[in-house]
Amino acid sequence: MKKLKLILLLALAGPAVYAQQKPDTVAKTKELFVNAGLQYLSNLTYAGRRDESSVPVLLPSVTLVSKQGFFVSAIGYFDLNGSKSGTEGLSVTPGYVFAFDAKRYYGGNVSATKYFITKSSPIILSSFNATLDGQLYANPDDIVKFTAGISYRFNKNNSNDVVNTAELSKEIFALKTGVDKKSGLKVTPTATLYAGTQSFYQTYYTESQVTRSIEQPQQQTPINILFPSQPKQTIITQTVTQQNQREVRQYKLLAFSGSLPLTYAINKWQILFTPYLIKPFNQVDYVKNTKMNGLYFLFTTGVNVTF
Repeated sequence: MKKLKLILLLALAGPAVYAQQKPDTVAKTKELFVNAGLQYLSNLTYAGRRDESSVPVLLPSVTLVSKQGFFVSAIGYFDLNGSKSGTEGLSVTPGYVFAFDAKRYYGGNVSATKYFITKSSPIILSSFNATLDGQLYANPDDIVKFTAGISYRFNKNNSNDVVNTAELSKEIFALKTGVDKKSGLKVTPTATLYAGTQSFYQTYYTESQVTRSIEQPQQQTPINILFPSQPKQTIITQTVTQQNQREVRQYKLLAFSGSLPLTYAINKWQILFTPYLIKPFNQVDYVKNTKMNGLYFLFTTGVNVTF
């Protein structure tokens, strides 16, 4: 039961990250880049939250990026839920990546995503219609990169949400290969903090005093049977309890995530693996009224190729 309309999808980070990479001297002559990829997520989550019905997913994607910074990305969603596996839909994301300096130490991106996912899908994104996203980053002298983001979510039940992210990351080349030393193994320790609104339905009860009249039955006697009269009425007051539901929208700390993205580049190919440890905060099962703040693990793995 998806009472929580929770609130950047990990899979959607790929296009923006790719678009922010520093172009080399050869890439500067190209007008359009094409990136195709296939990614597996062990548990599709959003903003450090997972739904009880979340399932592993397979995400094929293709991204077009212009030299000017405009990009458009399309991602397909296939849930891997045993015998119930199937195609759940796709999303389309146009956007723009920009930089404030020639070395791309400071910049950001803006994008909009439209979801075309079946209403009955078990993946957590099925409750969204569309999103608007923006990020700003600072990476002075390639020391430590700080990224701040905001995402506005248009939910299918009109209970829109907003999520903010704050992230620290550091790229470390563990191994450089190739003539130009641009291939090899890169490790990027990352810490991400999520905060935002949660929209859910809360059950509450109201009591009211209701005045009623009741008929008092006559005592049966031979005279009453022969000569019936109007029954007497008595006015009483009763307490009536009603169950109601109201939508609650609160801005809170949502989760903290620690991850270790590993990227092994071989010319135009990239092999990716990222383990995550995520600690949700203020997460409650509003059906059972129990907390759901336990630490959990997930991972992503995949391959990309750039043309």
